[in-house]
Amino acid sequence: MNIALVDDDAEALRLLSSLFEAQLTQMFDAIHRIDTYPSGEAFLQAWTAGAYDLIVLDIYMERRNGIAVAEQIRQTDQSVQIAFCTSSNEFAAETYAVNARDYLQKPITAEKVARLLHKLDAAQIEQSRSVLLPDGAALRCRSVIYAEYSNHRMRFHMKTGKHHTVYASFAEIQKLLMPFGYFFSPMKGVLLNFYEVARLSGDSFLMKDGTTLPIARRICKDAQAQYSEFQFRTLSREVDL
Repeated sequence: MNIALVDDDAEALRLLSSLFEAQLTQMFDAIHRIDTYPSGEAFLQAWTAGAYDLIVLDIYMERRNGIAVAEQIRQTDQSVQIAFCTSSNEFAAETYAVNARDYLQKPITAEKVARLLHKLDAAQIEQSRSVLLPDGAALRCRSVIYAEYSNHRMRFHMKTGKHHTVYASFAEIQKLLMPFGYFFSPMKGVLLNFYEVARLSGDSFLMKDGTTLPIARRICKDAQAQYSEFQFRTLSREVDL
């Protein structure tokens, strides 16, 4: 999940960033990115449509307030979620006009950030995360069961039952997928999605589609440890929710 935080109060921005970082780390094992901006101008200079899933704007910023920034965002991006940090409802009509998703009422706490993320259905956003493959295709990461490399191609086996093949090195695809935290390479040339594992049986993973993926002998213990850690993180998040 990619989030932009915009506030011209440096201390408030640090607090907001730490609260979001803590909540996202607790909710997801997948990679997330939080970018902070010290002003509306700095954000707009760096921003491109589609770069973020959520933009959090402080309303009371000097020079260009949060409402003005949101209005400019909406000129080119109608789908991004926008939330405002505010201490009053003075701009209620204006926030409605830019289709704001929610408020973070000051003082901002961990509980308020958690409620915002749940209200936005952040888990669903994370499940829909995609990466751009070298051939330009968008790959929905959670839909991958496993991928295998052969003859300079990566072949993705998808939950839909379909396959997608792309000319790419194994290292290229590893670089794209491994940061999400739920991909693992049990042997040379293979990547699997821990969410799609039905069972770990000693020296192999049985996938939910019935495929058996062997584990290289030298990394059997590491495979067991990483899969156990993944299961623990996943269970912990379900309990917290």
